[in-house]
Amino acid sequence: MRFLLVIAIWLVMVGGLYQYIAWRDGAVAAPAAVFTMAKASAGEFSLELTPTFSLEEDPFALKIGEGADSSLEIRLNGRLLKVPDEELQRGRPFTITAVDGVLLGHNEIHIKASPPVAESSLDHALRIRVLDQGVVLADYSFWSSEGELVSGTVGFDTKEKEAGHDH
Repeated sequence: MRFLLVIAIWLVMVGGLYQYIAWRDGAVAAPAAVFTMAKASAGEFSLELTPTFSLEEDPFALKIGEGADSSLEIRLNGRLLKVPDEELQRGRPFTITAVDGVLLGHNEIHIKASPPVAESSLDHALRIRVLDQGVVLADYSFWSSEGELVSGTVGFDTKEKEAGHDH
C-alpha cells in the first residue's frame, strides 16, 4: 500500500511539474524568423586611411583564420577587405577605391592595426574616412596609447538613391 502511495505522489509531483514546464514553454510565443536579403548599395564607395605610425606585424598575435598574417585588418560588415600593407605610410592618406559589400541601411567597419613594438611608448592614431563619390559619410580617428593595438568600429548609413536626380 505504501508503495502505491509513493508512486501516486511521485506521478502527481513529477507529472504536475512536467505539465507546468510544457505549458510555460508553449505560452512563450516563438518569434518567426524572418530573413531578408540585404540590398547592396548602388554608390561608389571608397575608404581613406591615414595612420600616424608605420605598420608592423603584431608579435603577440595568435594567428588563426583569415587575415591573421596581416598588420592591418579591415572588415566591412564582417567581411575581410584586402589591403596591401606596403601601401600604407605614416602620415600619408591611402585610398581603397571601389569597396564592395556596402549595404543599404546601416553598415559597420571594424579596423585593427598594429603599431611597431619599438614605438610602444608613443600614442598612435588611425583616421578612417568613408566616401561615397567624394562625399564624406563617416570620418573618425581611432587612438591607442603606449603601443596598444589601434582598433575600433565605425558605423555609417547609406540611403537608396532617387531616380531622376543628377545631383
